[in-house]
Amino acid sequence: MDFTAESRQESPGGPETARESEVLREEDMKHYETKKRLKEKMEEIRHVIQEMIRENERVPEMERLELKEFNVDDEKQRRHDAMMEEEVATVREKIQMEILERCYLRDLLKRDCWDSLQVKERAVKAFHTEHEVTNYALKERPQKELDELKRVENIRKKELAAQDVNQQPKVGADQQTQEVFEALSAVASSYSAELELSHPHLYDQFSLRITEQKRNQIVLLQDVIHRIKVALNSKFDGVYKQKVQEIARVKERNKQVRELLDELEVAEELWEPSLNDREVPERVFIVDHSEIRAEKYLTPEQQEEEERKRLEEEKRLAAKSDNVRGRALDDMMEGVLEVKKDSILKSEVPQPEFVLAKPDNQWTDEEKKLFKEYDKKVKELDTEKDKYRKSLENEIKSLQKATKDATERFDDGLKKLFERKIKSDMAICQEELKIKILSYSILMEEVMGIEEKEHQSKLGQMEANMKKMGEELQKFQKDVEFSHESFDNIVAEDKALDKEFRKEFSSLHKAMVDQLYKLFKRRPRGPKKNAMEELDAPKNMPEGVNATVWEKFCHVRKNKIDSEQNIKMKASLLAEMQASLHQKQEENQVAQQDIQHFKEQLESMRKEKQHFLTDIMVQFLLKQGQVEVINADFIPDYSDSVLLHRTVVEDLNQTIRNLGEQKIAMLMQTKDFRKGIIQVEWDNTMRRMQIEDLKSKERDIQKLRLTEDHKEYLKSDSDSRVCKQATSMKEALAMQQKTYLKDVKHRKEKIRSLRSKAAMKEQKNTALDKQIQDMHVTVSQMRHIYEASAMEENEAANIEERYQEVLLLRKLKDTARVQMEKLAFLGAEAERLGMTNIPSLVQSKYK
Repeated sequence: MDFTAESRQESPGGPETARESEVLREEDMKHYETKKRLKEKMEEIRHVIQEMIRENERVPEMERLELKEFNVDDEKQRRHDAMMEEEVATVREKIQMEILERCYLRDLLKRDCWDSLQVKERAVKAFHTEHEVTNYALKERPQKELDELKRVENIRKKELAAQDVNQQPKVGADQQTQEVFEALSAVASSYSAELELSHPHLYDQFSLRITEQKRNQIVLLQDVIHRIKVALNSKFDGVYKQKVQEIARVKERNKQVRELLDELEVAEELWEPSLNDREVPERVFIVDHSEIRAEKYLTPEQQEEEERKRLEEEKRLAAKSDNVRGRALDDMMEGVLEVKKDSILKSEVPQPEFVLAKPDNQWTDEEKKLFKEYDKKVKELDTEKDKYRKSLENEIKSLQKATKDATERFDDGLKKLFERKIKSDMAICQEELKIKILSYSILMEEVMGIEEKEHQSKLGQMEANMKKMGEELQKFQKDVEFSHESFDNIVAEDKALDKEFRKEFSSLHKAMVDQLYKLFKRRPRGPKKNAMEELDAPKNMPEGVNATVWEKFCHVRKNKIDSEQNIKMKASLLAEMQASLHQKQEENQVAQQDIQHFKEQLESMRKEKQHFLTDIMVQFLLKQGQVEVINADFIPDYSDSVLLHRTVVEDLNQTIRNLGEQKIAMLMQTKDFRKGIIQVEWDNTMRRMQIEDLKSKERDIQKLRLTEDHKEYLKSDSDSRVCKQATSMKEALAMQQKTYLKDVKHRKEKIRSLRSKAAMKEQKNTALDKQIQDMHVTVSQMRHIYEASAMEENEAANIEERYQEVLLLRKLKDTARVQMEKLAFLGAEAERLGMTNIPSLVQSKYK
């Protein structure tokens, strides 16, 4: 152990810290040996104390010291104990809080997920398979839901009563439409009708138009789902009780079988079913002691309570053991309240005393007679035991067969319940699908209504704005017209000033008037005030014009200039007003277009809503073969499908069938006609080919060349040809007979030779068999000698000798077998040659 590790770590505190660290390091190095000796001494003391504690545990209890006697520092031990107790208290409090939290969570989950259930979910499992069926977990129906159901039922009763009163027979197209609706309504929409659990007040799917009807239908469908679950749970409870009873019967039969097995003294394990945790879900809340793996901790108070209970139990058992009357009754009845009959299997016939007292050759005639009677009784008892044992075995088999048959019948009933559960699940899913469709319809109707109201409100705002804009436009248009009229008046006044100029100065000379008119048309440049002052200056006054005329002229010209300036201002203002008017007209037109587009959207939304309300989504159960829609990815696409009545399809199929039969008949006629044509063509072709063959034969005959043999054959008659052939055949037959006799003679000689060889082989085999027997004797003698002597030094030689004898014996056996096979083959060959006595005739061929 390095005691200077801490001193070697230098902290970056500057030169002073480094010097302090150096001093500490020197101190450590100086006292290193002292520290090391102290630690070694402490280890030795600790080792001695531990050895003393172990020795104290081995001494008797009376001499044993307490552990606190071995404490070196009691004060430090007390502080350590106090610290440990404080830590234990903290941990205990923490664990208690965790336990309290988990208990609260458990109670919360139990209240919400278990106590709130009126019917708990449980399962029933088959006896011989892993098949199981579960029931439906049901909560108690709230009173609000029941009141709503009652209200809907009352409404439906009134509606049905009014419908019966107002129902009248229809004619024509209305009657046909009614028949179609009745036929479609007759098609089942779920399995609830098949389960006879449908609600009598349900609406027809085609009559669900308004929202209130759809909401009432949802309430009724929810009641149908509850009825399906309740009906299945009722059947489930019956099956569950049946299984409990069946288990009790099996246990009773097993009890009888165990008694019979005990009587037969046979140990056999019996099958005994039981309910599992899925079938008894209440076991979840029961904790068995076997499930607790940790050792149970008891406080001192709990230990005292357990000790008190143990002492009370011992006192109770001791008092029970002192029950004299009970012990007397047990002694008298041998521990049972019923005296059992002794089993015949344990009974024995008492053996006569003389059998054990003296041997059988010393028995008297009377004793022999008694023994015969004893032997007869033993045999009769054994026969009775066998019969009784067989009866017990038969009874065991009958009990086990009864158990098997009963459990198999239960499994069959459970299969039927499973099928009912499957149909119930399907019916529930179908009813829930109806509820989803109706809820979707109600939601979409509400959404469409909200959108329609929003569009109407927005359209009203747009129309109000449009009206306001129209009024403002009309008012502005009037202002523009007024401004235009004012402008026209000013222009007219300006023109009038221009015309009135010469009249104002009519008293002057014309040349002077013209000169003034030119000055009248002149306009100032630059700032208006200075320019006008410059123009009105007397220096610009023409010659011959007095100051009065000039002042009048300047006044007229000033009025003219002011009028022109006013015209320009009015023209600019009028142009701006016309531009604003044009912009307002465009905005008004855009607003009108927006209103028209909004009206079209609103109309489209109303049509879509009307189509959604009239295009009702209905649900049908169609059998296999009635759906002719291609499945895409296992889900049929009914978006472009048409629902037709069955008679339409049947009529169409009948028409197709009739047309098909007509087509087949026409094809058969066409085929027969074409077959006749082909037959005639084939006959014509055959005749042509026959003609060609005959012509070819005619040509060959004409070109044929006859030889001398052909001529001789043609010249000779048939009798001479037959005689010649018979002579040739006789000569061939004589030659074959001669050859056959020669071959037979050769074969007989060969057979005699083979038989002589076979005789010689038999003699050799006999000699070899004799040698084999002698060798067997020799081998046996040598084996006995070897077994008797068992000398280790001769063991290897004897083994080799025996091995050679065995090899020789095997070789002789193989030789004998081969020779026997040869003899068998020669005998078979001789027999075959002896049976060959018919010659073969070769057919002569003549060219």
